[in-house]
Order: sequence, then C-alpha cells, then structure tokens
Amino acid sequence: MIYTEETLKKLKETDLFVLDIDGTFYVSQELVAGALEFSSLLKKLNKKLIFLTNNSNKSKKEYLKEFKSLGYPVRENEIYTAGIAAAEYIKNKFGKKKIYLVGTSSIKQEYKKYGHEIVENSPEMVVVTFDKSLTYDKLAKASIFVSNGAFYVITNPDLNCPTKEGPIPDTASIASAISRATNREPDLIFGKPDPKILEMIMKDFEISPEKTCMVGDRLYTDILIGINAGTLTALVLTGEAKLEDLKGIAIKPDIVVSNLGELAKLIKEKEIG
Repeated sequence: MIYTEETLKKLKETDLFVLDIDGTFYVSQELVAGALEFSSLLKKLNKKLIFLTNNSNKSKKEYLKEFKSLGYPVRENEIYTAGIAAAEYIKNKFGKKKIYLVGTSSIKQEYKKYGHEIVENSPEMVVVTFDKSLTYDKLAKASIFVSNGAFYVITNPDLNCPTKEGPIPDTASIASAISRATNREPDLIFGKPDPKILEMIMKDFEISPEKTCMVGDRLYTDILIGINAGTLTALVLTGEAKLEDLKGIAIKPDIVVSNLGELAKLIKEKEIG
C-alpha cells in the first residue's frame, strides 16, 4: 500500500466514492477481492458509493441487471456511463440534436430519452460509442457525415476494454478508423479523463471535490480524471495498472492499494484509530 498521513486524513473525510466498474469492482462479471467488504463499510459509515464507467455499449437497465446477477443490486442513479452522460451533456450544452449514432440499439434508446433524434441521413452530429454491433456500413456512413462537416463526438478515449481473454477494441479504436479516413480529429472527447462527467456526479449529489475520492484501475483515465477534477485518487491493482507502472510517470495517485478490501481496511483503521 502507498499512502501518507495527509491522504489518509482526506480518505476519512471523504463522503463520495466514485468507482470505476470493470477492473475495479469486478472483472468479466466476477467481483474482485474486497468489493463487498468495501461497499458494506461505506454503507455502514453513511458514505455515498457511485459507479462511473467509460463503457458506452450498455444501457442503465443492462447494468442494473448485471449488478443484480452478481448479488449486488444498485439503483439507476448510482450508475454513470460515459455514453449516456454524453447524451445529457450534449443536450445541456448544444440542445436536442439530430444524431448519427455509432452504437447499440439500447444506447440509441437512451439518447432518445434525452430528446435527441437518431437519424440515418443528414445528421448535425456523429456520436461514436463502444459499439459491439459495429459494421463496415456504420463506419462508412459516419466517415461520410464527418467529412461533410457534422460535429464529431466520441464518448470516451479508451482504446481497449479489458476481458479475461485479453483486450478488445473500445470507442477510441473504433473512432480512429473514422478519424484516419476523414483526416479529422473529434470535436469533443467525453468520458474519463475529461473532468466533465465527474463534475456532473459531484453536482448531482452536491458534494465538493474535497469530499470526493475517485477509485479506479487505470492511471490515464480513472486517476487522471480525479486529478483533473481536484478529488482524492485511489489506484487499485486489480485491473490494468501494475505497481511498476508508477515509475517514471507524471500521473501519481494519492493512494495505491492491492484491492478494494485494502482500501476498506485503511478507512476502517482511521475510523477506529
């Protein structure tokens, strides 16, 4: 474990814990060591636990079902995904738009809930998500619309998504084909490490950055978004990042633990001590 007395004091004073999901709370639909211990402790201490993922291929209902299957049911307002939050951000920033969405049918329904019109022709925006139903036709149409001047959005900058078998292409990998075909970079990159989505969460729960801790397994998304938003940061070593990755890198988490169980132990020890 890596921490200081100052970071432990801040950890004790934290009211809102924002957790990445895959690689942090579970890996390939299996809870990581200490996940239930950590969540039970926060509930006992009346701390808020919210889940934040860059994954943009699932609806909130799909996540609710997934968590329930793990024996850990959550409420809809406890889950934030970059794909769905981007729809809210677009509405608040630009208004309701005609969008060509590179995404699954369930994500398209989520965008419609925010009043956006999902179109196949003449869109005002092209939005690229983590699309497991991706086809060449989708890439071709998105490329044509982007080259013709449509506002170009990707919901997160992740190149890959971790699985037990190995990494698979995520949103940024899909978008790279469009960017290379059109020689144009996205106008807006949402999701971690951009602080917008974490700021939305803190605003929704009326909790300041000083009382918030971002917990995750990736340095350049989970930890960096916390740094960018001014929160406490905790790195768990149950996903992508390894201890040796901290050498020679500018992104430094405030706390490093093997898993959520160790983080719970730190909180518990400070409460007792």
